[in-house]
Amino acid sequence: MEGVGHAAAVRPERVGASSMKTINIQPGHIARHTPRNAGAQGREAAVVDVAQDLLLQRLHDDGDLDFVAIKGGTAIRKLYAGNEGRFSLDLDFSVSDFDLGRDEVAEAFASAVDRLSIGPFRYSVRERRGKWSVVFESGFVREPSLATKLDFSPAPWLEPVERTWVAMPIHKQYAAPLPAIKTVRLEENIAEKVARLNRTTTARDMYDLAWIMGKAPLARSLDLDLVRRLSVLKIWVDSNGLHSGSMTWPPGHEKSVFDVERWLRERSDGEFDLEDIGALAVPAPSPKELSESVRIGFSFLSNLTDEEEVLAKADNRDRSLAIRLLEGLPGGRFVGSGAY
Repeated sequence: MEGVGHAAAVRPERVGASSMKTINIQPGHIARHTPRNAGAQGREAAVVDVAQDLLLQRLHDDGDLDFVAIKGGTAIRKLYAGNEGRFSLDLDFSVSDFDLGRDEVAEAFASAVDRLSIGPFRYSVRERRGKWSVVFESGFVREPSLATKLDFSPAPWLEPVERTWVAMPIHKQYAAPLPAIKTVRLEENIAEKVARLNRTTTARDMYDLAWIMGKAPLARSLDLDLVRRLSVLKIWVDSNGLHSGSMTWPPGHEKSVFDVERWLRERSDGEFDLEDIGALAVPAPSPKELSESVRIGFSFLSNLTDEEEVLAKADNRDRSLAIRLLEGLPGGRFVGSGAY
């Protein structure tokens, strides 16, 4: 992990390299980046979106993204959907490799961000009870500051890939082109959302999955067999946990079997609250539209193989089978890892 802690020293307030050029972001640019009829909440989300872009650009330029891969709704927004997708108020990462410690990476990342100044934004980091957030200050909204949750997950099971941002008009105001950055492969990002929807129904996950499967070129590019296998394995690990060297994927939830018929149920009758999306997507689809899109788009989950049928029961006694299937994933990250 040489280099992870290079940012750990306390530093005075710093001016980002990109801001030494002309970053020209005016209130009118923010207004045009805000979805029509999104109101104050939408404007705040637009400000956070821009602040995230500039932060990620600077961190990439400084090498502070070398040890992480972006994931979740933020990755989908910035690298796949652009203005067609919803805003994401979180910054979700996985550490990029199995031999990296999440806590050490998080602390180095926080040190790199704290007291940073880029263009019209000033950044600081807060930590409370082991949970991190990045605070943005600017003159674009009435609130003195806005915050985004910062989360670091264990390493992805597939090799991260590099993608460039989906071009948006606001990017012309950044002065320097946005770089390609490492991201969790889309099939794995989807599988994590499938696993979460096996436990609870969240509007944002429903929206993301419906959007992905509704974009025909993107949906056709997916390895659906891989999405299904990863989903089964993610749900099994959610219930039973996994270790590989210094990396741990802890069981975070009660045992939850993967009942595909139940997963594909109609979820629109009070199971989730569209207020969870709020002004992040305008106009927001109805619960019935979201539920139907997900049910149709993910009907392929019912095509479980015999081995996947076994793991869907989430039984810890099938650990050897789970590890064998993990070792067989593309890229072979688990081969020789000593996973148990």
